[in-house]
Amino acid sequence: MRIRTLKYVFIFFFLSWAHQGFSQSNLNPQIKRVKRALFIFNVAEQIYYNDTNTNPNFTIGVLGKDRTLIDLKAQAQRRQIKNKPVHVLSFNSIKDITDVDVVYVHHDNNFNVDYILNKISGNNTLLITEDFPFHSSMVNIVNIGDDFQYEINEDLLTSNNLSASLSLKENAISSIEKWKQIFQDTEDKLEETQEALEIAQDNIKHKDEDISLQNETISTISSQVRAQKNSLNTQQSEINALINLSEFQKKKYSEKLKIEAALEARILKQIDSLNAKKGLIHDNNSKIADQAATLNAQKQEIDTKEEKIAHINTNLSTQKTVNYLLLALLILFLIAALLLYRNYRFIKFLNNDLQEKNNDIFNKSLEIASKNKELEEFAYITSHDLKEPLTTISGLIDLLQDDYKDQLDEDAIISMNFISKSSNRMRNLIDALLNYSRLGKAKNKSDIDCNALVSDILNDLDHAIHRNKAKINCKDLPTVRASQVELSVLFQNLINNAIKFKKPEVSPLINISCTTTVPEHQTQVFWQFEISDNGIGIKPKHKDKIFAIFQRLHSRETYEGTGIGLAFCKKIIESLGGQIWFESTINKGTTFFFTIPK
Repeated sequence: MRIRTLKYVFIFFFLSWAHQGFSQSNLNPQIKRVKRALFIFNVAEQIYYNDTNTNPNFTIGVLGKDRTLIDLKAQAQRRQIKNKPVHVLSFNSIKDITDVDVVYVHHDNNFNVDYILNKISGNNTLLITEDFPFHSSMVNIVNIGDDFQYEINEDLLTSNNLSASLSLKENAISSIEKWKQIFQDTEDKLEETQEALEIAQDNIKHKDEDISLQNETISTISSQVRAQKNSLNTQQSEINALINLSEFQKKKYSEKLKIEAALEARILKQIDSLNAKKGLIHDNNSKIADQAATLNAQKQEIDTKEEKIAHINTNLSTQKTVNYLLLALLILFLIAALLLYRNYRFIKFLNNDLQEKNNDIFNKSLEIASKNKELEEFAYITSHDLKEPLTTISGLIDLLQDDYKDQLDEDAIISMNFISKSSNRMRNLIDALLNYSRLGKAKNKSDIDCNALVSDILNDLDHAIHRNKAKINCKDLPTVRASQVELSVLFQNLINNAIKFKKPEVSPLINISCTTTVPEHQTQVFWQFEISDNGIGIKPKHKDKIFAIFQRLHSRETYEGTGIGLAFCKKIIESLGGQIWFESTINKGTTFFFTIPK
């Protein structure tokens, strides 16, 4: 009894101590959150905003999911900042921050402080961070035990038109050495607390051992008591079972006598009933024998009649089969005749329709050929006529520059140079337009080894390749049937563009390869060429513009050219019956694909 009382007293003491510690551990975080909110309000109050903000409210933004939002809202109901009501907002991402006076963010939310400073730059917004690296924010709060310390980055405050009060500066930690000293003091206190905690844990461990010994003694006594109770219960159960068995046997014997008497009477009744049924069965057997003889006679008559009917049915079936076959042959003959007649009419109709369409196609091809010839002549005559006045203008400009150079001021000379360059550019555009109109009409097609063709082109571009330090990898290419000149223009434009549109300070890397493919909804096999580079890339919005004639994506000062090269490539590929397209990623490179029938 004394041991059990000591056990209960110790358990009550332990539970009281644990409840007190748990309440204190729950109280400290709540007090610390209130301190954090007050700390943020005090810092914001002691910062001077050098702007003309006329907003009637003082706005604080909390970045990320943080319980500090609730504490700040509670403080906002009781306090003002700069004699203004305080409005607290929550932002899920940095890009959402707008129109706030203070932004608070905790290091645990994993936001980039440089990105935040860049977002609020020039907005007269104060950034208060917690537990971030030293000197990385305007005001950085650091947890020191149950209290807070802070540092101020005056350069960041000044760059955002902010300044701190004198008292705020005096109480701030100004160097990394002070931070280290504070952290060292905190670590010393933590070590002392840890040692005290270890001593308390040893004491609890010893008390637990004493309680365990007492529990073992109590368990032994309890086991003996339970064993005795179980023995008594077993003996009582056996006695009750013997009493019940005796009464059951007496009751069972009397019921057995009654059941035997009832069974004997029932058996006698069944014997009388069986004798009566035997007489009935004998009479029924006699009647059945007479009926069986009659049925046998009738069966013989039925068999004879069935044989006659089967013979008649056989004859009828044969005749019916012959009739059905004749009818089927007649129907097939009629169907075949109708199909032949229908096919004859349909083929005749198709031939007539095909003849009409062929005549239309022939007439349209003649008309298109005539118009193409007219357009070519028009382009040639137009380019020739347009080049004449350009030549005259260029000659006059040269004469003016030579004869009146000393009489012209600087502005006039610049204008003359501009007119001369514009005339030359106009002449190049006219030549390019004339060449574009002639593409796709080459009839002297031959089998061309693309490996030799690309090798010749690389020799022609040798100066540009060495100047830009370009590296060109060319895998085994096939032999295709096309015009030598047009195919050279195609490869030269694509390779030259890959070298021209390179990234600054990056040497071009160009890969040329070819595979076979069967496009969707087609049965013909095509060669699919790929020319990839590591250049500046093409924006998706220029996808439809890139192959249009005279469409430039960059200024002439950045990249030279007329803007007609890819239009040449598109017209050459389409004249060969293929397609051209590209895939590109900005600042990673572009891959041009084009197909030629195999």
